[in-house]
Amino acid sequence: MSPANSEDVATPPEPLGPPGQVPPIRRQFIVAVGASAGGLEALSVLISHLPTDLNVPFVVLQHLSPTYRSMLAQLLGRETSMPVLEIEEGMVPMPNSIYTTPPNRNLDFRDDRFHLVQPALEVLPKPSVNAFMYTLAEARGEDVIGVILSGTGSDGASGLRAVKASGGLTFAQDPATAKYTGMPQAAIDTECVDWILPPAEIAAEIARLVRTHGQIQPPGQGDASPATLKTLLSKVQRYTKVDFSGYKESTVWRRILRRMAANHVTTLDEYIAFTRRNPDELGQLCKDILISVTSFFRDAEAFVALRQALAERLTLKRPGDEIRIWVPGCATGEEVYTIAILLFELLGSSRHDYKLQIFATDIDMAAMGIARRGHYSEASLAGVDPALVARYFKPHGDTYEISKELRETVVFARQNVVQDPPFLRLDLVSCRNLLIYFQNSLQERVLDIFHYALAPAGLLFLGKSETVYQRENLFDTVQRDQRLFSRRDTPVSKSTVVSLMMDAVPAHRHPLPQRARSPEERFLSAAAAVFVPPSVMVNAQMDLRHVFGDVGDFLRLPSGRVDLNLLTLVRKEWRTELQTLVHQARHKQAAVFGRTHESGDGSQRVRIAVHPVGGPDAEPMLMIAFEPVRWGEDAPDSTREDAPQAGMLTRDLEDELIATREHLQTVIEELETSNEETQALNEEMQASNEELQAANEELQAANEELQSTNEELTTVNEELQIKSAELAEANGDLESIQSSVDYAIVVVGEQHRLLRYNEMAARLFGLVPSRIGDSLRDVLHGHRLGAVLESVDEVIRSRRPLERQLTEGQRHYLLRASPRLTAQGDLRGCVLSVLDETPLFEIQRELRDKEKRLMAIMTFSTTLISVKDTSGRYEFVNPRFAQFLKELTGLDGRDILGKTDQQVFPPDIARIFRERDLEVLRLGEGSERTEDLPAGDRTVRFIALRFPMRSDDGVVVAVCTKLVDLTRLQDIDGQPGRL
Repeated sequence: MSPANSEDVATPPEPLGPPGQVPPIRRQFIVAVGASAGGLEALSVLISHLPTDLNVPFVVLQHLSPTYRSMLAQLLGRETSMPVLEIEEGMVPMPNSIYTTPPNRNLDFRDDRFHLVQPALEVLPKPSVNAFMYTLAEARGEDVIGVILSGTGSDGASGLRAVKASGGLTFAQDPATAKYTGMPQAAIDTECVDWILPPAEIAAEIARLVRTHGQIQPPGQGDASPATLKTLLSKVQRYTKVDFSGYKESTVWRRILRRMAANHVTTLDEYIAFTRRNPDELGQLCKDILISVTSFFRDAEAFVALRQALAERLTLKRPGDEIRIWVPGCATGEEVYTIAILLFELLGSSRHDYKLQIFATDIDMAAMGIARRGHYSEASLAGVDPALVARYFKPHGDTYEISKELRETVVFARQNVVQDPPFLRLDLVSCRNLLIYFQNSLQERVLDIFHYALAPAGLLFLGKSETVYQRENLFDTVQRDQRLFSRRDTPVSKSTVVSLMMDAVPAHRHPLPQRARSPEERFLSAAAAVFVPPSVMVNAQMDLRHVFGDVGDFLRLPSGRVDLNLLTLVRKEWRTELQTLVHQARHKQAAVFGRTHESGDGSQRVRIAVHPVGGPDAEPMLMIAFEPVRWGEDAPDSTREDAPQAGMLTRDLEDELIATREHLQTVIEELETSNEETQALNEEMQASNEELQAANEELQAANEELQSTNEELTTVNEELQIKSAELAEANGDLESIQSSVDYAIVVVGEQHRLLRYNEMAARLFGLVPSRIGDSLRDVLHGHRLGAVLESVDEVIRSRRPLERQLTEGQRHYLLRASPRLTAQGDLRGCVLSVLDETPLFEIQRELRDKEKRLMAIMTFSTTLISVKDTSGRYEFVNPRFAQFLKELTGLDGRDILGKTDQQVFPPDIARIFRERDLEVLRLGEGSERTEDLPAGDRTVRFIALRFPMRSDDGVVVAVCTKLVDLTRLQDIDGQPGRL
């Protein structure tokens, strides 16, 4: 779980703090543009649309032939009035200037200067876009704007990720507008691109961002807006299940302001309102907070110290022992593989004698996807010893692949370090540059978890800006300067650690009900059916998009391959006129009307009307209507029924001549347009000749990439086979668990299909494997427990679980039915469980019988019996006690329940009863004595037996009193024969 999980790159000099403490931010942007084959055209469009007064330097990196003198600076100089310069060693970038790289050189940016670097001998694109963006992101952080344009290969993808991780802004050319989609598509696939636009729109967006920088600020303490950071983070948690409440506000604010700039909003109120309209933005914000970048052997001195500490710990291991390492917040995997390389170097060939397990976890699935593939650019390996690269990496085109043996020691998994259970018995936990993004309370919780996860004297490896001062009692220092600690044998309660990871179950998300059609929509639909003539809607290419009414008299479906272009479908004699009308409508942006024609059967006269349909945010379209015209409405007298036939023929010829002239004018205009396009194409061809020199190098790199892709597919196939085996094993475990329970389980899918059952269900319902997939109604037809079908129907209808009793003969069952829902809340059937409760029913019946006997004994007993709780309130009295109560107070036996002696009896009797009860409660044992109680004008003598009643765990919960009336017995003794 990590925002910049493995890295703390390019922290700006004035980080944003909590609301009310944030000074205005002034940014000095620098724009890096990467391109390759086909990039000259895109670069020309981008540069020509950039304003010349943004006070920003632009750096262009286009892959060039190492032996060919590039004319890129001269070509781009034609498109702008800004100076276009070829970079020289040590040059300082100046605002309103464009810089290009010389051939066969890579480019670094350090100490605010350009540095030219001799590239390695491998056949890789030069200059490396990735290498420059890495150094630029580390040096300038949030002030970097990265752009990837047309080109083959994947250079620039990881560099763009580094730019975004450091807080910069990222662009990629829309692949639909690129001649070669490799580079922009690879950048888009990293999910780190903020804008995907054509080159001209990229220029406009850069200009807007630069001119509005510093205007977007977090709300101050005096703002009256109800929108708060807590409100936004709670919305993110509900949408993504990721809780950022424990993160430092400065980190979160930087990412929020970045997303506000990307979505053209200037206040937090507007941004929260934007997330309500676009819930997917919450996911994008989550990705921005989690975005990370790391590198191999970052902070080399720290890894030297780690190597020494690991070597000492490995001396305690014996062949066959486990070596367990956990890297939470693994990001794109460089740190994980670095530790794996250290282990391989330390163990050498003896590594096969140990069980190596390296667990790499994160909640950023996109970053872990890169780590799983294990492919890294040449720039990311710049700081690694070439000997290590040769041993543990295999070159593939412009990337290097982790060796298979090294990859197999690492297990990647999604895990929330705070909420999910940790790995145990660990020799090392490497959590570098993760705690710095957490508030102190969350840091304490994570350190407790690490202490619990580590084996005795296990190592904890932190980042250079992190420490364990919050939990110094749990760890000993191994190397303070290199942030290396070991676990101290201080007990930490297991229940405490488990409680740290408990999380509330999110509320279930229900699909929104379908919106009812408004009266306006219903009116427009009815009006279109009644009043609109037969019409069609077409796009700019004249392809059909919608048909209104019956157009069978005007359109014909030709034989052969189906083509829904209107010019193919319309009647042949109308095609020329239709083309002319469409051209006029587009040119005038107004409705145009054609001449009148007779329909196919001559029953009516129609004319073609073309209406432009469009909007600022919609695809431009045309509505073509076949409007009916009444006879004589648009014709002179000579064309009416009583006119001579010759006049009708003359009018038809005149109409055809007019249409021919209009079509000829259209053809002339289109010819002039074609001439202009041909001239522009000639100029483009001259520029393309320059690109062909670089294209040959790109083709060589592309060939290497194809070979790499083939190897990747082989690796993916192997991983799929492993996953299939794991899935089969998991399915076997599930079946074992189902069969181990002592009640029947039946899983019902859609359309009541039987999907799964356990052995108990097979015996109860007589199920066999051949009935899997059949309808449950057919399976249970005529079965004695066929009533379960009603419960299935009810659960599917109500989407709520139910529980009910079923009886069949002498057997009693408890039926539980629950809806079977997907993670998105879609209903996919029902899950039934049937428990045989016959033994329980028999026990309950025996208990009821015994209770009846006991009550009968107490009811007909001559002894006065009562039960009071520990506070002295009556819970039970038998009839003899109720009779005594009525004689003494006139109250009924039911009136005493829930009351105390003070509320029922005279004070003298109530005091005696309470004192005796308290004595029993105090001593915890029974007592028996003779008591004389005043009853009106006489005194009644009782033998009083009181004893405590205890719960199952021995706690006194009530006092039972049994009173034997000696006075009444003496009266009976004096009158023989009476009871």
